[in-house]
Amino acid sequence: MHPHRIRAAVFDIDGTLAMMDKRKGTYTALPGAVEALAACRASGKPVVAYTNGTFFPPARYHPLLVDAGLTLDPGHILTPSAVAAHTLKSAGYRRVMVVGAEGTRVPLREAGLEVVEPVAGAGPVDAIMLGWSKDFGARDLEAVCNAVWDHAAPVYAASVAPFFATSEGRMIGVSGAVAAMVEHTTGARATVLGKPALYGMEMIAELTGMEPQEMVVVGDDPKLEIRMARAAGALAVGVTTGLVDRAGFEAAPEAHRAQLVVDSLEDFDRYPWFG
Repeated sequence: MHPHRIRAAVFDIDGTLAMMDKRKGTYTALPGAVEALAACRASGKPVVAYTNGTFFPPARYHPLLVDAGLTLDPGHILTPSAVAAHTLKSAGYRRVMVVGAEGTRVPLREAGLEVVEPVAGAGPVDAIMLGWSKDFGARDLEAVCNAVWDHAAPVYAASVAPFFATSEGRMIGVSGAVAAMVEHTTGARATVLGKPALYGMEMIAELTGMEPQEMVVVGDDPKLEIRMARAAGALAVGVTTGLVDRAGFEAAPEAHRAQLVVDSLEDFDRYPWFG
């Protein structure tokens, strides 16, 4: 199934490890998730939880997952905003206009970037970052479009996924919707920094000391985690505890298809490749 020894594990959060109650902002572990993380620890495999969500800064996810029984090492929770902070700073940007909540803003500030509000008269910016926000409005769109028109600022997005799984069903992926409006208005297409782009996998390789080919990537979305895993050369495992059933995984093009689809993370360590 996979030609390389598996020495590290990457798990999506929403729909894979846990489900969030969007009203309470709390998580409940999905079947087998607690045991899967424990099995990885027992076998010496470093684990990274990589979400496409930007609700919270990475550090805020940690206690929420611990409360659900999901224990991860500090610094081993990755979000597109953490990826953005690393990528945008490495590109030499300093002033970044941000549409998004604190989950997007905090990692950028912590990286030393100046976070600019999307308002009229904001002045020149080096880049634009689009994350999740429940308060997005026409004012924000106008400011972003003017930054593109007036300063040729490149546009980045945490994700362009249309939705993700919660305990109540689908939640809209706001950054993708905003990116579509910006592209429609200005013609500027956003560069996606979260899944399925490989920026996060590069950071995970640095964090764990393992090559992507030595990783198993587990997720509930064939267009995100699975596509990313296949592009990176990792073992791609789909799980049907989110919003996609087995048929949905199997309908993906062969080159982007999960190499294994499971109904849950129960008995995660029983597979031959795990050892």
